[in-house]
Amino acid sequence: MSNSNQFDAIVIGSGIGGLTVAALLSKLNQKKVLILEQHYVVGGYTHEFARKNKFNWDVGLHYVGEMGKGDLGRKIFDYLSDGNLKWNKMPEPFEQFVYPDFSFGQSCDPTQFKADLIEKFPQEKRGIENYFSDIDILAKTQVIPVVLRTAIAFFYPRLRNINRLTIKEYLDRHFQAPQLKALLASIWGTYGLPPAQGSFTIHATIASHFLKGGYYPVGGALEIAKNILPLIEKNGGKALTQKQVTEIIIEDGIAKGVKVQKAHKPDAAIEEYYAPIVISDAGAFNTYTKLIPADNDLVANYREEIKRFPKGNSALTLFLGLKESPAKLGFKGENHWIYSAYDHDRAFQKQSAAPDKAIDYCYMSFASLKDTTQTAHTAQILLFVDYEFFSKWQEQNWRHREEEYYRLKEAIAQNILNFVESRYPGFKDLVEYYELSTPLTFAYFDASDRGAIYGIPCVPERVGKNGSVLKLPLKIFI
Repeated sequence: MSNSNQFDAIVIGSGIGGLTVAALLSKLNQKKVLILEQHYVVGGYTHEFARKNKFNWDVGLHYVGEMGKGDLGRKIFDYLSDGNLKWNKMPEPFEQFVYPDFSFGQSCDPTQFKADLIEKFPQEKRGIENYFSDIDILAKTQVIPVVLRTAIAFFYPRLRNINRLTIKEYLDRHFQAPQLKALLASIWGTYGLPPAQGSFTIHATIASHFLKGGYYPVGGALEIAKNILPLIEKNGGKALTQKQVTEIIIEDGIAKGVKVQKAHKPDAAIEEYYAPIVISDAGAFNTYTKLIPADNDLVANYREEIKRFPKGNSALTLFLGLKESPAKLGFKGENHWIYSAYDHDRAFQKQSAAPDKAIDYCYMSFASLKDTTQTAHTAQILLFVDYEFFSKWQEQNWRHREEEYYRLKEAIAQNILNFVESRYPGFKDLVEYYELSTPLTFAYFDASDRGAIYGIPCVPERVGKNGSVLKLPLKIFI
């Protein structure tokens, strides 16, 4: 075994989770850490790509909460980047929820947000106040040990009860106005599950995370990896790209290393890297079903359980290069959640099954307005879709699929643009360049199962297991 293949720790995947743990091991424990990334660029969903030598887009980091001075998230990133990573705060309001008969802007001030809701729905005042209390306590319990969480739930039956609810069940129990129910559920795209599917606990965690507004990295999302990697390299660690881990080497129930091939090259030679610590940031599904050897009986039950779990939703993202600033139409850098009706579940089912037909909702953001260092203006429009709609082309190579696939992408792109144009006249005239990513794009570049961008879905059944589906009877960290 050569020294070049021996490390103190190996991290599979360079997303924000992998980068964070690698940096902590390096900075706190002076570990020599190897990060293995199958993509040709480090960063996971924080990386960026460019077109026409002027347009740049991040692929997933649309905004982050709790990055104000003194916030825990800010302290963590300051530590990981030696204070070099800077953040821009999004404008007030930072969220704009757009419905056919009304629009509502969410303030960066939680007290003002609550007051605005009560002013618009005075008859729902008690439910609104309880909602803010509930999301606060649920969010706080998610960062404490499971034993303490269970004890708290025992003494507070209300917490135990709402922890098991879907978002729709919670909203139906506590509110009457359809507009208010729709409004509070408007951010379901941040966790990829419409109200009838998603756990209210995950909704509470995300909603609480953004109560004080949203932030975006100065210089773009790529600044995250750019500022964290030097800490890892300082102790002899490194990140290797286009390295696809094919197997975690396990001996006597302990992970000893990994087997690796060049990504998307099944005939490439196998390389092996070794470390006493192996951490997988490849997602629970990939770790259980693809990386741990199939003959490992210790995880057989876990593997079958995770295979039976509901599949996560995938997405479409339309990346736009703009001729001029979207400020021309009144945009300031806030997010826009655009809906054609109040029923999120119906819209999701309809659109997921036939995105080439009418568009019923979308999320839109403008990275170039959130990060003023960008020289060309861009926008991104995201919506969710069923992977099966594109599965017939899954065995065909990236950029070399049948013409029907590209005709479908063009039809969907035009539908999305027309939907936004109907809400914001003149928007299409701003567009100079556009490119649509599909579930096949996500599956190819991040190896996600069926292009599920959020991994195993946060349905109530998953939350009810207190994370048990992520625990292994092996010395591997996921």
